[in-house]
Amino acid sequence: MECLEFRREAGADPHHLGAEAAAHRDGCAACAESLRRTLALDEKIFAALKVPVPDAMRSGATAVALGSGQNRGRRGGSAGHVARFPGIEPRRWMALAASIVGGVAIGSLLWLGGPRASLAEDVVKHMSHEPEAMVVTSHEADPAEVAAVLARAGVHLQPGVGTVSYANTCPFRGEKVPHLVVQTAAGPMTVMVLRDEKVAAPVDFDEGGYAGTIVPAGPGSIAVLGHAPTADLDRVAELVREAIQWE
Repeated sequence: MECLEFRREAGADPHHLGAEAAAHRDGCAACAESLRRTLALDEKIFAALKVPVPDAMRSGATAVALGSGQNRGRRGGSAGHVARFPGIEPRRWMALAASIVGGVAIGSLLWLGGPRASLAEDVVKHMSHEPEAMVVTSHEADPAEVAAVLARAGVHLQPGVGTVSYANTCPFRGEKVPHLVVQTAAGPMTVMVLRDEKVAAPVDFDEGGYAGTIVPAGPGSIAVLGHAPTADLDRVAELVREAIQWE
């Protein structure tokens, strides 16, 4: 089993791994750490959504259930009947509703945080496939090849981003994405155009010897990273984002 297959299975049900996935976890430190974070995220979500039920609400629910049965017997279950919970003041209802909404909001934010971290990990992991491309050089890739790589993804590059020394179409999360290396004053930077990967806000990361950021762009996002430490990362990312035009 490959790492991507493991992440998909673990993401679907992290608490019940198959035998093959469990074996991969035991032999891959990166995936084991990813699973640990996923399980921790689940615990946070469950904790955020646990709302204690007031005793008055429990007793009120019982009273309403009994009263509703009596009413149905006498009136045939009128559709206009409104159930009320004795002992629950309007302010208590508002507090309870606020706690539920707050729990859902916190859980949603935590859930959105998980995939972004996983995306950054996958971007860094992809760098191991083409390490020779991340070198300082004055060599410029064939402009026609650069244009062809980008065109296959429905984008093109405006002038001004710098010298593009490498361009290739790479498999990433089941899609084919442009992988460029741009020579900048801060050193060579990898640029990955991720049309099918959305992020709500910039995601910065520093791991595996790389520092980078994933920024929202077009219908998806753009990942920019270089050897850590990387100076002016945000400036380079903004320059790249402005230079890439989406069709």
